[in-house]
Order: sequence, then C-alpha cells, then structure tokens
Amino acid sequence: MKVSKGELIHHKLQAILREHNMPPDQIMYLGERGGDHWYLIDGKHEIPAQDIEGVDAVEDDARV
Repeated sequence: MKVSKGELIHHKLQAILREHNMPPDQIMYLGERGGDHWYLIDGKHEIPAQDIEGVDAVEDDARV
C-alpha cells in the first residue's frame, strides 16, 4: 500500500497534536474535505495537508 504525501503529513500532524498541547490558534485539524485533510494554521490559513511541505521541531526559547 502506497501512502500519499498528504496522508503522511496528516499522520505526522495527528501524532504531534496527540503528544503535545498545541494551542488551537497555532494549529487545528478542520477535518476532511474532498478527500484532503485540512488544517487551520496560525488561526488564519486553511491548508490541505498535501500542501504542507514538512513538519519540523522548533525549539521554544521561552521554555529553556
């Protein structure tokens, strides 16, 4: 079974949302539309998972 880039990004984002307390104004899952998984980024941008280029960890200097 081949997994599309959009599905892979979606599963990575779902794991991040489960494991971390991400504020909904930073990232929120909106659901599936037309076969794509959609996310709200920064409280402003509705983006399908297939258009997200990657998921990288960012250090939060406030918590260090």
